Amino acid sequence: MTLVSVSFLIFLAAAVLVYYLTPQKGQWIVLLLASLVFYWLCSKGFLIFLLLFAGIIYVFARSFETGKKKLLVLLEVAILIVLLIVLKYAGWFGDGFVRFLSTISFQKPLSFVAPLGISYVLLTGIGYSVDVFRGTVTAEKNFLKVLSFLSFFPAITQGPINRFSDLSGQLMEGHRFSYEALVFGIQRMLWGFVKKLVIAGRLNVVMLELTGSWQGSKYSGAYVVLTVAICSLNIFMDFSGCMDIVIGAAEIFGIRLPENFDHPYLARSMPEFWRKWHITLGEWLRDYVMFSFTMSAPAKKMNKSLKGKVGRKTAAALVSIIGVLFVWLVFGLWHGISGTFLLAAAYYALLIIGGIVIEEPVKRFRSKYPQFTESKGFQIFRTVRTYFLGIPGAYLMLMPQVKSGLQFLATIFTRPAAQFVVKITEGEGAGTFLLGLDIYDFTVLILSLILWLVVTTLHRKKDVRIRLSNIHIVPRWAILLAVVIAVVLFGFYGDLNAGSFIYQGY
Repeated sequence: MTLVSVSFLIFLAAAVLVYYLTPQKGQWIVLLLASLVFYWLCSKGFLIFLLLFAGIIYVFARSFETGKKKLLVLLEVAILIVLLIVLKYAGWFGDGFVRFLSTISFQKPLSFVAPLGISYVLLTGIGYSVDVFRGTVTAEKNFLKVLSFLSFFPAITQGPINRFSDLSGQLMEGHRFSYEALVFGIQRMLWGFVKKLVIAGRLNVVMLELTGSWQGSKYSGAYVVLTVAICSLNIFMDFSGCMDIVIGAAEIFGIRLPENFDHPYLARSMPEFWRKWHITLGEWLRDYVMFSFTMSAPAKKMNKSLKGKVGRKTAAALVSIIGVLFVWLVFGLWHGISGTFLLAAAYYALLIIGGIVIEEPVKRFRSKYPQFTESKGFQIFRTVRTYFLGIPGAYLMLMPQVKSGLQFLATIFTRPAAQFVVKITEGEGAGTFLLGLDIYDFTVLILSLILWLVVTTLHRKKDVRIRLSNIHIVPRWAILLAVVIAVVLFGFYGDLNAGSFIYQGY
């Protein structure tokens, strides 16, 4: 059962009905039971691993009342990470380890048992444990409430990564039925269906056509650049569409989850891009990896030692660079033990480090030429530059092998561009109009991208749902009905195999 299946919509409707028929004091129990049932329907017996992770997290958080907190939190993290590695990569270690050492192709590992959302449970649980360790939250005494926090079913598949201080209170307090929350939540989910089913499904077809399903492609040269751009846009539509569905589903229950995207393609620098893309993961890495390193005794000692040799600013920059390397190493390994993810992490790390290195010269340049650097034209240049610097990372993450993926990139320089419009009139694939799409699907893709641009532009200034609520009921419901019909016709029945999410396996 995926978030874009009819079965999920039926399950969600039943959960909402029972939730609001239950007295507020017991509503959190309804959510807990719904989450466990959802997990069982998706993963069957793997529910035991969710309970195991929750039990470990609960026991360790409660034990932080003793005097050896640091040792205990390190032990907990080690246990959880080892369990995660065993669950996700047991098959890879058993069948592919020798091949991994003997080849430079760095094949992507296949998941072994990988229980649903276990990576997100790990990050959420570690965040909760560290917060208890630091004293920013109090350890929850009720195991079922900890389990409810970790297993909240809309968010367990792909996040967002929640904080105990933000979510637990909302889960436990209960909510009165709100027509506005119901309508706004459904509208948010509907927009997620458009992005995932209507747009991302067709972008995926184009991407696979350009890459030859990653087995060799007739396209090369300039069209490889198009492939890189399509990969980035495909991940964004897929992942942000999932977040819209998740946040909308939670909103129906009266629960507000954190946003995970904030117009990242309008960022003007790579650090800003990562503050706007997968926001909760970036904040998690900042608070629990970067902060833990920079505030550690070894980092402080290093900073103090370097001050006398290279100066205060340079010493701070060097410590930050080491922290950035550590953060992106964790980022790459969390996504998967493969050369593709590590290469993508290394790419982004180099961009961030480059920004740290040139930070002072850039500041001096801006102070010297403020009229130029504050001009609208220069700001547009920064946005365009950041976009083209950021999109290759998505391609590096999606390619199945380092070797074949880089060979495909190299055709930009080694082979001239292949024919752009490919018409097939006979045999398999007959009816293809452009880049794997027929004229019907190509038109739908273009129109839906235009719709996305319009809605995104309007939403930057004011929530589109509020705009809709302010217009007359007849055109308002006509618009919503048109979107529902479009999702059903072009999404659910689009035959694009768009049910699974790119990030669901991480």
